[in-house]
Amino acid sequence: MSLSKKQIQNLVALVSTTNSDVLTCDDCFNQIGEFAERSLLGRELSDGMLLVQRHLEQCPCCKDEYEALLESLKALNDG
Repeated sequence: MSLSKKQIQNLVALVSTTNSDVLTCDDCFNQIGEFAERSLLGRELSDGMLLVQRHLEQCPCCKDEYEALLESLKALNDG
């Protein structure tokens, strides 16, 4: 099977935009508590925390976990 010139161009474009600085769900989960605390306090995000934010934007499962944690922290602060 040979690829057309257009298919090769599309593959090259995809590879060139691949980000090697991505977190796995486990990595994200290990840092999600600090991310939630920083978010609640309005603190600036470090480079590592920006990776967590990017992961949460792309992963619905981790985003659900983050939102549940955030709601729990808010409830603790309100209590």
